[in-house]
Amino acid sequence: MEKSSEKQPREHIRIRLREGAQAEVSICHIQGEGADSASSTVLLHNMSPAGLRFQSHLRFPVSKSYLLQFSITLDEWQFCLLGHVVWRRKEDNYYVYGCTFIPDEEIRKAIMCALLAKLQAMSPRQVRIHELYRRLTYKKESSLNRLDVKG
Repeated sequence: MEKSSEKQPREHIRIRLREGAQAEVSICHIQGEGADSASSTVLLHNMSPAGLRFQSHLRFPVSKSYLLQFSITLDEWQFCLLGHVVWRRKEDNYYVYGCTFIPDEEIRKAIMCALLAKLQAMSPRQVRIHELYRRLTYKKESSLNRLDVKG
């Protein structure tokens, strides 16, 4: 199964990451059992509080029977996230993946803050885009409406 639900509407807006954003990925659980695989560097394409798209030379199956662990640094933010591959496609000599994170509301809130800060750093003069992202993202997270993120 090469592709799965790649075109389903997303709950959160994904931010395109530039400047060669990378993460370390490893397999940490297989069918509920702990696994200890070597980590590999992958290139991040985009990210939201609920998931990400990345590319790698490794071929991961599209399955919920195992968990990937991502170590991601976005400026001064560092995350260790768990997720499942939900779709995969081959492009030239590598694979592109869609991954959904295991839900954790506190982590999602922190990712929203980190992504807003990243968006502000990548496009410092696009204040209208920053405000639009803040409104669209935080609309679903009513508890964050008054959160002040440094600009």
